[in-house]
Amino acid sequence: MSIQPEDRTTIDMFSSPRRGRPKSNPYDRRVQSRFNKRFQRQRDKERGLQRLEVKVEADVIDYLDLACDDLGLSRADIINLALKHWLHL
Repeated sequence: MSIQPEDRTTIDMFSSPRRGRPKSNPYDRRVQSRFNKRFQRQRDKERGLQRLEVKVEADVIDYLDLACDDLGLSRADIINLALKHWLHL
């Protein structure tokens, strides 16, 4: 019988008892990160969002960050608004 890192039912079956404060999460950081990314993608999909990766020049990012500070919005919000304005949506 082998153990899988994502196995939630037999997590303590193969581990030795440890002293000290118990872990709040039985999984290592790599597995936790994978779970979190998966759940984030599911939340985004439910909200109707899709991922887009773009490379832009550094000075554009500097101006974008200034606009973020002035408007109190995130980069994604400002880019979304700019694209909607440019596409006349």
